[in-house]
Amino acid sequence: MPLRKLKPVTPSQRHTILQDFSDITKKEPEKSLVFGLKKKGGRNNTGRITVRHIGKGHKRLYRIIDFKGRIGYEGIVKSIEYDPNRNARIALITYTDGVKSYIVAPLGLSVGDRIKCGEDVEIKIGNRLPLKNIPEGTQIYNIELIPGRGGKLVRSAGTLATLMVKGEKYAQVRLPSGEIRLFDLNCYASIGQVSNPEYKYISLGKAGRTRHLGIRPTVRGTAMNPVDHPMGGGEGRGKGHQSQSPTGIPAKGYKTRKKKKPSDKLILQRRKKK
Repeated sequence: MPLRKLKPVTPSQRHTILQDFSDITKKEPEKSLVFGLKKKGGRNNTGRITVRHIGKGHKRLYRIIDFKGRIGYEGIVKSIEYDPNRNARIALITYTDGVKSYIVAPLGLSVGDRIKCGEDVEIKIGNRLPLKNIPEGTQIYNIELIPGRGGKLVRSAGTLATLMVKGEKYAQVRLPSGEIRLFDLNCYASIGQVSNPEYKYISLGKAGRTRHLGIRPTVRGTAMNPVDHPMGGGEGRGKGHQSQSPTGIPAKGYKTRKKKKPSDKLILQRRKKK
């Protein structure tokens, strides 16, 4: 995905870097694979705001993505499309039995390519097979945590994991964060790297584009009054408070992971080394 830097005609365009969408081959999504999304404004089922700074934004259609893959079927890539709900590209696949589905597109996949999902398929970009049949050192993405439940990890734009060592029951995989984790050998994974790796260089340039994404302005707690935020009020800027949320939860250095989580035994090396 090449980027385009605007020639500044207005101040908001001075540092703007946007996508040029030259890799998109089809504009309108497949009607049978989309449904409308309702705006929630960051509210839960009781109507309380649980995620702040969310609201409005452009209307979106959700594309139904197949994270499992259709085992035993071969498909052909019909188009590479834009998905407003994720930063990676998606690919429309038509299988030999006529079924259509979307997958997270890997880098290098193009229209007309054929992909397969199964135990004895070729090690090729876009193909999906269990870890036990993937050679060590292969780049993979869309990895299952539990066999049969579909890919959960490594689905963001430009990310990839590396299959390092395979044992009798588990395989060691280095994740994009640097964490080394054990996965069941029967877990499926796709070959390659997730598309759109230049996404991290995008600079929206102005507040309006952020609002189009459904993100509202964020006001600093120190700029509020004591009635509105624990860090509000006081003379001058110094408040003497630890950084925290409006509900008093620490905002920095607060560990949220359970101390005795069953999956701890599967993590060989933490993202942050102690």
